[in-house]
Amino acid sequence: MNSFLDQLNLTPQERRIVVVIAVVVFVVLNYLLVWSHFGDLGKVRRQLDETRKTIQTWNLQISKDQATNGYKTVLHALERQQGGGVGNYQVQLQRSVSDQAFKTGVVVSEIKPAISSHPDTNEFYAEQCVKISFECTETNLVNFLFNVGNDPAMIRVRELSLKTADANRYRLKGDALLVANYAKQPPVAAPKAAAPAGKVPVVAPKPVPAPRPAIPAPKPPINIRRLPGQPPGP
Repeated sequence: MNSFLDQLNLTPQERRIVVVIAVVVFVVLNYLLVWSHFGDLGKVRRQLDETRKTIQTWNLQISKDQATNGYKTVLHALERQQGGGVGNYQVQLQRSVSDQAFKTGVVVSEIKPAISSHPDTNEFYAEQCVKISFECTETNLVNFLFNVGNDPAMIRVRELSLKTADANRYRLKGDALLVANYAKQPPVAAPKAAAPAGKVPVVAPKPVPAPRPAIPAPKPPINIRRLPGQPPGP
């Protein structure tokens, strides 16, 4: 530094000014280019932590998708019954259960659809499930189970849990998982797009063959041996 300043032939006062300017420039450059990046390492580490958490969340969802009753199973059941009617089947099953409960005096406090453990029963039937919470007497429950068992959808009880609803044990309450089978509907073919109204398809005319030229009939040969006065003939 001193050798550089010596080459400039500066006075001591001028040297002090040059040193002060160099220090100020050094501090300003560090502030703009170095100090502003001191927190970059912490930001990168936080981003890595967030990325790891996201990967763990996605892996958890993937593991659920590969489970027995995962998203693929539910999606396959919905696609298989496309246009028919997962919604219609569920509504029909819930309506049948509610009607029989009303007829037999079973008080259903909650009814909700459930995921079937065997959605692909076979190629002709689709299985639907509902879970109900109820309260009734023993006689009402027996009548209810008998009536739903006679339903055309073959409603049956897969799970049943009971406990007493009062101290005298006159009433029962519990939960039941009801399963029914419904005939699958064939897939509906998409209708073909109709031709736009007002437009008539243009058909190219068939080419007309050119007429063949007429062939003149052959003339009869001349009999050179005809006698005078003999009528003409062959």
